[in-house]
Amino acid sequence: MPDKHSHRPHPRRWLVSLFRQPPKGFYHTPAVYLSGSRMEIEHFRAVLIYDENKLCLQMPRGKFTVYGDGLKILTLTEHRLTLYGKFLRTDFSDE
Repeated sequence: MPDKHSHRPHPRRWLVSLFRQPPKGFYHTPAVYLSGSRMEIEHFRAVLIYDENKLCLQMPRGKFTVYGDGLKILTLTEHRLTLYGKFLRTDFSDE
């Protein structure tokens, strides 16, 4: 019977693969983080609509919309937006 562990990589190869660089473009991929009443959105292209109940962002491949109550932009930079409020739902469309 073959040994289950006979295909283990050499420890050096395993460490190299563990600490390798991520794929090209990895750090420019849109990301959304939610923690309680704060939401961070990274790597959007433009703010299309913003009021206290709705935020719509142009993403690289579509539109991302956040619906809520009392939405307030806390920080806005070229690549990141921090939103505060009560979040009801989100929607993504590839328009």
